[in-house]
Amino acid sequence: MTGRNDANGRREIVCVGNLFVVSARVSDGRTTAAWSTGRMLHDMNALLGSTAAEAPDFSQRPSCLCNAGHALAIARALEDMAGVRVPPAARLVRGIVQSLQYLSDHLAHFYVFHLGDWLNLGRALEADPAATARLAEGDREPGEGRTASPEFFAREAGRLAELARGEAGAFFAVGDRDHPAYAGAPEAHLLVFSHADGAAGVRADLARTLKLLRCDGSGHPAYRVGGLADGTTGEPGDAPPDLSTDTLERCAGLLRGCRVFIEETFLPDALLIARLYPLWARLAGVNAFLAWPEFPGAEGPALLPGGVCDADGHILDSRADPERACEEPKPAWPAADAERYRLHLPPEEPAYRWDNARLEWFSAPRVRGRGACEVGPLARIVAARAAGGDAGAFVDGTLGRAGLPPAALNSALGRLLARGMEAVLLARATTDWLDALRRLPADSPRRAFRPLPDGGEGEGLAEIPRGALLHRVRMEAGHVVRHESIVPSLWNFSPRDGAGAPGPLELALAATPVADPTRPLELLRTVHAFDPCNACMLRVEDSDTGRTLTVDAK
Repeated sequence: MTGRNDANGRREIVCVGNLFVVSARVSDGRTTAAWSTGRMLHDMNALLGSTAAEAPDFSQRPSCLCNAGHALAIARALEDMAGVRVPPAARLVRGIVQSLQYLSDHLAHFYVFHLGDWLNLGRALEADPAATARLAEGDREPGEGRTASPEFFAREAGRLAELARGEAGAFFAVGDRDHPAYAGAPEAHLLVFSHADGAAGVRADLARTLKLLRCDGSGHPAYRVGGLADGTTGEPGDAPPDLSTDTLERCAGLLRGCRVFIEETFLPDALLIARLYPLWARLAGVNAFLAWPEFPGAEGPALLPGGVCDADGHILDSRADPERACEEPKPAWPAADAERYRLHLPPEEPAYRWDNARLEWFSAPRVRGRGACEVGPLARIVAARAAGGDAGAFVDGTLGRAGLPPAALNSALGRLLARGMEAVLLARATTDWLDALRRLPADSPRRAFRPLPDGGEGEGLAEIPRGALLHRVRMEAGHVVRHESIVPSLWNFSPRDGAGAPGPLELALAATPVADPTRPLELLRTVHAFDPCNACMLRVEDSDTGRTLTVDAK
């Protein structure tokens, strides 16, 4: 985005790429209405011309941070078209690679992107290291990361003080340490902030694991049509993954250390924040959740079963049907809503202008008969709990540790805890998948070959960290002639539909308390938890003063 004045002197925000714009009206310290809109490139047909062999790479051209997920979804769409069943070795490798990416994403969002929404670096610097060590000792269960000493927290406080003097001070809002929406003693803030450096180390080990497997970078050898890259083309990007015994053992060793941090530090840190903010267990709920089944392992049911669930976590559809996923491109809004959704704003506000005509206004994705659905970590955890089994029992046990009832999942705190819970489930499962991969015979097939038809249709479903991704492809004469997708952010940031039903974010923002409209921390908590995939701006319309404030939300 760039800013300039138009010919009439009005300030313009010139958008060269995708942009989300969220508006919230605040009155008497509470959000009374919300509108979510924006423009993005989500029609793959703008880039048609690929052959089937090019499709996994082609699918990444319009995407942003989720390239690997797009490659997986389009590979599955072509496998669906050809009736290909991926062999067990490829299913395991795909699950491992996908899980490692999830774990890195969850750690980054919790300890970097979301941490300042709940804890403040300035408050952390006011903490007493000895008292922080006592808090750490009493906050963790037996066996959970309780060895941190006063000396450790003193060293971390010094490191964080250096950090606060740089750009990170503004990023973590050190100047807002007095914001009334922050809770907890300074020691709680220091305790969690002190673990951010360890989380960065774990992410580095996850990246090393992907590199050992030769599944890092943009080639995505785990997501080739039919299974894994096998080197048959002779092209540099077709190098097969390294599944040698030595490599798998080294990967298992790295993962053991990552799992310890996730189980004994990451999840307890999320639980600590949950106990500091009990009110937020009743805020920012939605009406329904959608998740595709994901992580199938070698055989059998998926680790995360997916489905459509209602606000109370009850299963509406045990297996979400992609055929019922649809989009309403131009809802029939009342005039006042239409003005906001198309950003026809008062002249005292900047005007938004997009130079790229291919950027489309947000549609309203819906599940026929179920309406607007939230997607993402919380949707997957809600569906896993509803399905029962070991994953459901783990979710209930974790909520119990936080002192929260099951209904608290559908909340702002539920979104925070979902990342920690899903990370634990995946870290444990990935250990099992590595063991299963090592037990497979050396000559196990890694790719199923079947000629793709010259024409046909296929659907590819993938759960990426942000949520449910759907690709639909039609081919004729060996070329893609129709390619559509529904990405997670379109589900979560969708506007009202023609019936007036709000999108998930709009619904979640309703009734959110806002202590200071000029510092809308509470609104940012919810916007960030939905994880916009591109630049995002938040407009706060303060009805009490008649002023409108615009802040960067990402």
